[in-house]
Amino acid sequence: MHEYHIVEGMVKQILEKAKNSDAKKITSVTLILGELSGLQEESIRMYFNNLSKENILEGAKLIIKPVKSKLKCKDCGEIFEHQETDFNCPKCRGLGVLMSPGKEFYIDNIEVESDV
Repeated sequence: MHEYHIVEGMVKQILEKAKNSDAKKITSVTLILGELSGLQEESIRMYFNNLSKENILEGAKLIIKPVKSKLKCKDCGEIFEHQETDFNCPKCRGLGVLMSPGKEFYIDNIEVESDV
């Protein structure tokens, strides 16, 4: 349920940016979603579709690009992607430390149609 308020704020931000650029229709929105953000893609899609009704966002394609966390091995320095339940280095099995938090959630791109 916490996704609703986050998506609501995101939709307001998108509509404001579109208004400032004189867009007549938003055709697609691309979001970056970190695997450890705590947000569920299905909920984001549902709330986005509901909040996009009866405005210039209605019918826009929603593209969600997942981002995995990166870890660095304390022992050998190998950089690798976080696996769901494994923080160990695939090279030496040493313990990996998070380099990027994987908590990203932001608007990457907005495509619009305009009169220009």
